[in-house]
Amino acid sequence: MYVHYACLTHNRGSDHPAMLEAMIKAKQDITENSSKFPTIITCPSELVALSAALGYAQVTGIPQCVIVHVDCGTLAMGQSIHNASVGRVPVLCFAGLSPFTQNGELLGSRTEFIHWLQDVPDQAAILRQYCRYSGEIKTGRNIKEMVYRALHFAMSDSKGPVYLTAAREVLEEAIPWGGDTQSNCSQRIARIRSDVLCKALFGLLLTASEVELIGSTLINAKKPLVIAGYLGRNPQAPPLLAELCDKLPISVLESVGSDMSMRTDHEAYLGVTITTHPAVCEADVILILDCDVPWIPTAGKPQKGRRLAPKLSTTVFHLDVDPLKQQMPLFSINATRRLKVSCEIALRQLNAYIDKQGIEKTNYATAFEARANRYLRRKENLRALESPSQDGAIRVPYLASRLRHHLPEDTVYLVEAVSNAGLIIQHLNLTQVFYLPDYPIPVNTALARNTRRKRRRWPRVGRRSGIRCQAGQARRIHLCNVSIDDHTVISISVYWIARRYDLPFLLVVLNNGGWNAPKVSALLVHQDGLSSKSNRREYGLDLNISFEPSPDYPGIATAAGTAWGITVKEQEKLDSAIQEAANVVRGGRCAVIEVS
Repeated sequence: MYVHYACLTHNRGSDHPAMLEAMIKAKQDITENSSKFPTIITCPSELVALSAALGYAQVTGIPQCVIVHVDCGTLAMGQSIHNASVGRVPVLCFAGLSPFTQNGELLGSRTEFIHWLQDVPDQAAILRQYCRYSGEIKTGRNIKEMVYRALHFAMSDSKGPVYLTAAREVLEEAIPWGGDTQSNCSQRIARIRSDVLCKALFGLLLTASEVELIGSTLINAKKPLVIAGYLGRNPQAPPLLAELCDKLPISVLESVGSDMSMRTDHEAYLGVTITTHPAVCEADVILILDCDVPWIPTAGKPQKGRRLAPKLSTTVFHLDVDPLKQQMPLFSINATRRLKVSCEIALRQLNAYIDKQGIEKTNYATAFEARANRYLRRKENLRALESPSQDGAIRVPYLASRLRHHLPEDTVYLVEAVSNAGLIIQHLNLTQVFYLPDYPIPVNTALARNTRRKRRRWPRVGRRSGIRCQAGQARRIHLCNVSIDDHTVISISVYWIARRYDLPFLLVVLNNGGWNAPKVSALLVHQDGLSSKSNRREYGLDLNISFEPSPDYPGIATAAGTAWGITVKEQEKLDSAIQEAANVVRGGRCAVIEVS
């Protein structure tokens, strides 16, 4: 029940006798106010359960709890634990341990043969390196402290997953409750929520000397550049960055595109990159904000001055809640200053410092004009790419433009298209951070807008069920997931959950006929190797990365969740397919468009 008091929603992955008993008893005891008991979402897959929890946590800012079955359930969460860790998403994962008694010494002692087979030496070692904290609850009498400690780790910067375990004897232990009344319980819940969410540790502010150093360097820079990663996780930060770019002719680059850090309709915006952008090599001052991979050294890096011309070196400031990247064995960007700070606070300080300098914007007229012209050229190039192809094939820019045109203006996009993700994001024209008004916590989504229309983006990981589960409680929104084929083959549980809990979404499958990313990686290493001489079909078959014969992705969705689906191969049929899919989702069913 202390997990319940911490305001977590369970995605139950397996059964635990003591918890099942407690759930039934709690529901009986809270008949007058059943909303105080957690909503339990049944997920047939641990991977889907944790993915849904991550989506829900990102929408609300409230960490969720996933309950799984001992070592097997822990192993099944694997890919999503990785996503939670690198994506900085708070979540509490709980798994039981095999009972530690076998002769009935305690309630909960071993009763099934599987209890011997699932008794591993160090269960937490399975995912400890991905967690901010892991621990074992050894008695029910301090379970409160253990749960709260784990949650404080999960919610403190940089946020991430935590892992708790307990043997069945511990879960069966009877502890005094204290006889709280309903009103006392409500007060305790409010107090604990405040403690967990508001007393976590966050980034600090810049010192006065650091503000002056960074501010004056930006003021005197010839080609200043900002590279942002997770900055948009805090909805207060992007407007502050835009304000800074209004004062100085700074350009902004988004790394990976995991969070919307800058409006795409701002002339400072350079786009999204997953490698080294040319602007990195040209800049004389770079300000990195909450970013994991600002550039890839083998593809290009900032200027490094020679001994006879040290002034040619690029000045790099790295501001981050985790500038050391403590989860990464190898990380080095040769920054002039690395500062562990809140980027929102730092941007406020820098804006205030620049305002006090009394800078005349006319001093930067030439630089502002050059930036505006570059932005217009970029937009023209994007529009040109969106033109229909001569051979009738459906290109990614054209697909993104049609989604942008036909889908409702409150659409939330989940982009997990890997090698095509950058193109999708660039052509969706996303401009504003999205968050639910009932929850002031930032959301890892972007509200997209082009001139008149508004759209949203949720990148990186498919978390359709969790997002829809929470967002649907506030208002009905349109959810569009743009994915590749190999991500889609594991989504049967998602369709079932969507049907059971009335969580419709649109899935657009980019059918590459297999894994396209490995070929991209091979060409980056062996540009003139054998890989470069193979056509798409030969390459896929030679290296066993082909998915031929291709699965019937719409058919899978129809069978698993009574979804509507269609495969589109001709360009002229795409518009009608998107329009019909949007109508299907409005009607309460999932829709799948396979583009091949």
